[in-house]
Amino acid sequence: MNVEHIRHLYEYHFTRNHKLLDYCEEKLTDGQFTQKLTIAMESIRNLFVHIIDTDERWFCGLRGVDVPGVGDVTRFSNPNEIREHWKKIEKDMREYLKKIHDDDIEKPFEQTMQVWHVLFHVVNHGTHHRAQIVSALRQLKIDPIPQDYIFYVLGKI
Repeated sequence: MNVEHIRHLYEYHFTRNHKLLDYCEEKLTDGQFTQKLTIAMESIRNLFVHIIDTDERWFCGLRGVDVPGVGDVTRFSNPNEIREHWKKIEKDMREYLKKIHDDDIEKPFEQTMQVWHVLFHVVNHGTHHRAQIVSALRQLKIDPIPQDYIFYVLGKI
Protein backbone atom coordinates (compact mmCIF):
# COMPACT_ATOMS: atom_id res chain seq x y z
CA MET A 1 0.00 0.00 0.00
CA ASN A 2 1.27 3.46 -0.82
CA VAL A 3 0.04 6.99 -0.23
CA GLU A 4 -1.73 7.15 -3.62
CA HIS A 5 -3.72 4.05 -2.68
CA ILE A 6 -4.61 5.68 0.63
CA ARG A 7 -5.74 8.88 -1.11
CA HIS A 8 -7.87 6.81 -3.49
CA LEU A 9 -9.57 5.06 -0.57
CA TYR A 10 -10.28 8.42 1.01
CA GLU A 11 -11.90 9.71 -2.16
CA TYR A 12 -14.22 6.71 -1.89
CA HIS A 13 -14.79 7.44 1.81
CA PHE A 14 -15.53 11.13 1.27
CA THR A 15 -17.68 10.52 -1.82
CA ARG A 16 -19.83 7.86 -0.19
CA ASN A 17 -20.25 9.94 2.98
CA HIS A 18 -21.49 12.89 0.91
CA LYS A 19 -23.76 10.82 -1.32
CA LEU A 20 -25.34 8.94 1.57
CA LEU A 21 -25.87 12.09 3.65
CA ASP A 22 -27.40 13.86 0.63
CA TYR A 23 -29.64 10.85 0.00
CA CYS A 24 -30.79 10.80 3.63
CA GLU A 25 -31.54 14.51 3.48
CA GLU A 26 -33.61 13.95 0.34
CA LYS A 27 -35.52 10.89 1.57
CA LEU A 28 -35.93 11.42 5.32
CA THR A 29 -37.81 13.88 7.44
CA ASP A 30 -35.85 15.42 10.32
CA GLY A 31 -37.90 13.16 12.59
CA GLN A 32 -36.85 10.04 10.69
CA PHE A 33 -33.24 11.24 10.66
CA THR A 34 -33.16 11.37 14.47
CA GLN A 35 -35.67 8.54 15.11
CA LYS A 36 -34.56 5.81 17.51
CA LEU A 37 -34.15 2.55 15.60
CA THR A 38 -32.81 -0.89 16.39
CA ILE A 39 -29.33 -0.08 15.05
CA ALA A 40 -25.98 0.81 16.51
CA MET A 41 -25.93 4.37 17.88
CA GLU A 42 -29.76 4.34 17.80
CA SER A 43 -30.37 6.70 14.86
CA ILE A 44 -29.14 7.58 11.40
CA ARG A 45 -28.07 10.99 12.66
CA ASN A 46 -26.06 9.43 15.49
CA LEU A 47 -24.27 7.12 13.06
CA PHE A 48 -23.24 10.01 10.82
CA VAL A 49 -22.02 11.99 13.84
CA HIS A 50 -20.09 8.95 15.05
CA ILE A 51 -18.33 8.64 11.67
CA ILE A 52 -17.41 12.35 11.78
CA ASP A 53 -16.23 12.24 15.38
CA THR A 54 -14.13 9.17 14.71
CA ASP A 55 -12.58 10.68 11.58
CA GLU A 56 -11.75 13.84 13.50
CA ARG A 57 -10.30 12.07 16.53
CA TRP A 58 -8.00 9.77 14.55
CA PHE A 59 -6.78 12.55 12.29
CA CYS A 60 -6.10 14.83 15.25
CA GLY A 61 -3.97 12.02 16.64
CA LEU A 62 -2.16 11.61 13.33
CA ARG A 63 -1.51 15.35 13.10
CA GLY A 64 -0.33 15.49 16.71
CA VAL A 65 -2.97 17.98 17.85
CA ASP A 66 -5.29 17.77 20.82
CA VAL A 67 -7.89 15.08 20.33
CA PRO A 68 -11.39 16.41 21.05
CA GLY A 69 -13.80 14.60 23.28
CA VAL A 70 -16.74 12.79 21.75
CA GLY A 71 -19.36 15.38 20.87
CA ASP A 72 -22.99 15.41 21.86
CA VAL A 73 -24.96 14.00 18.93
CA THR A 74 -27.94 16.23 19.70
CA ARG A 75 -25.94 19.28 18.54
CA PHE A 76 -27.16 18.31 15.05
CA SER A 77 -30.82 18.03 14.17
CA ASN A 78 -30.61 17.59 10.40
CA PRO A 79 -28.24 16.52 7.62
CA ASN A 80 -27.34 20.08 6.61
CA GLU A 81 -25.98 20.87 10.08
CA ILE A 82 -23.85 17.73 9.90
CA ARG A 83 -22.67 18.62 6.39
CA GLU A 84 -21.48 22.05 7.52
CA HIS A 85 -19.49 20.58 10.42
CA TRP A 86 -18.12 17.80 8.23
CA LYS A 87 -16.69 20.30 5.74
CA LYS A 88 -14.12 21.48 8.29
CA ILE A 89 -13.21 17.96 9.38
CA GLU A 90 -12.83 16.78 5.79
CA LYS A 91 -10.75 19.86 4.91
CA ASP A 92 -8.32 19.04 7.73
CA MET A 93 -8.19 15.40 6.63
CA ARG A 94 -7.52 16.35 3.00
CA GLU A 95 -4.73 18.71 4.04
CA TYR A 96 -3.08 15.93 6.03
CA LEU A 97 -3.46 13.47 3.15
CA LYS A 98 -1.89 15.95 0.69
CA LYS A 99 1.22 16.33 2.84
CA ILE A 100 2.06 12.70 3.59
CA HIS A 101 4.50 10.56 1.61
CA ASP A 102 5.00 6.83 1.24
CA ASP A 103 7.61 6.72 4.00
CA ASP A 104 5.23 8.58 6.39
CA ILE A 105 2.60 5.85 6.26
CA GLU A 106 5.15 3.26 7.39
CA LYS A 107 5.99 5.21 10.56
CA PRO A 108 4.91 3.85 13.92
CA PHE A 109 1.84 5.29 15.52
CA GLU A 110 0.67 4.00 18.90
CA GLN A 111 1.47 0.62 20.38
CA THR A 112 2.09 -1.77 17.47
CA MET A 113 0.33 0.28 14.79
CA GLN A 114 1.74 2.09 11.81
CA VAL A 115 0.21 5.21 10.29
CA TRP A 116 -1.23 3.26 7.35
CA HIS A 117 -3.09 0.99 9.80
CA VAL A 118 -4.87 4.01 11.23
CA LEU A 119 -5.60 5.44 7.80
CA PHE A 120 -7.06 2.14 6.62
CA HIS A 121 -9.03 1.74 9.84
CA VAL A 122 -10.78 5.11 9.40
CA VAL A 123 -11.99 4.18 5.91
CA ASN A 124 -13.03 0.72 7.05
CA HIS A 125 -14.84 2.19 10.07
CA GLY A 126 -16.78 4.53 7.78
CA THR A 127 -17.74 1.66 5.50
CA HIS A 128 -19.01 -0.34 8.47
CA HIS A 129 -21.23 2.45 9.71
CA ARG A 130 -22.49 3.45 6.27
CA ALA A 131 -23.68 -0.16 5.96
CA GLN A 132 -25.57 0.29 9.21
CA ILE A 133 -27.17 3.45 7.81
CA VAL A 134 -28.22 1.46 4.75
CA SER A 135 -29.79 -1.11 7.08
CA ALA A 136 -31.59 1.66 8.95
CA LEU A 137 -32.98 3.02 5.68
CA ARG A 138 -34.37 -0.44 4.98
CA GLN A 139 -36.01 -0.45 8.42
CA LEU A 140 -37.71 2.79 7.39
CA LYS A 141 -38.83 1.13 4.12
CA ILE A 142 -36.55 3.34 2.02
CA ASP A 143 -34.48 1.74 -0.72
CA PRO A 144 -30.82 2.56 -0.05
CA ILE A 145 -28.20 3.63 -2.55
CA PRO A 146 -25.25 1.35 -3.35
CA GLN A 147 -22.15 1.56 -1.17
CA ASP A 148 -19.96 -1.17 -2.67
CA TYR A 149 -16.38 -0.09 -3.21
CA ILE A 150 -16.09 -2.07 -6.44
CA PHE A 151 -19.02 -0.11 -7.94
CA TYR A 152 -17.14 3.08 -7.04
CA VAL A 153 -14.00 1.78 -8.79
CA LEU A 154 -16.02 0.81 -11.85
CA GLY A 155 -17.63 4.25 -11.96
CA LYS A 156 -21.12 2.91 -11.37
CA ILE A 157 -21.80 4.97 -8.24
